[in-house]
Amino acid sequence: MSYADKVFVENIKDILENGYSDEELNVRPKWEDGTPAHTVKKFCMVNRYDLSKEFPIITVRKTFFKSCIKELLWIWQKKSNKISELDSHIWDSWADENGTIGKAYGYQLGVKHKYPEGEFDQVD
Repeated sequence: MSYADKVFVENIKDILENGYSDEELNVRPKWEDGTPAHTVKKFCMVNRYDLSKEFPIITVRKTFFKSCIKELLWIWQKKSNKISELDSHIWDSWADENGTIGKAYGYQLGVKHKYPEGEFDQVD
């Protein structure tokens, strides 16, 4: 098991034991049978890796590498939150009535801010 795998497993244990559950909230994502897809989450978890020792790729669960790259490009290049612009269906159950995942990821990166030098988003 790689160091990244060990960190991943420890993070999952920590989230399940100490995370916040949204079971009492009305959530948008639904499972295929229509029941709410609640989550347990924990904010501000930081992992650090020494890239001279290993590249942090998790091997204890299947990772669809091409889908990961497409999602990164969807967020960083397209600066999009519209699931129709992603060649993957990973976010389908999270989509709202407008076909977006709300004000997250690509949306946030594309918001323009005014500076004396001009308007820039987080990627610019």
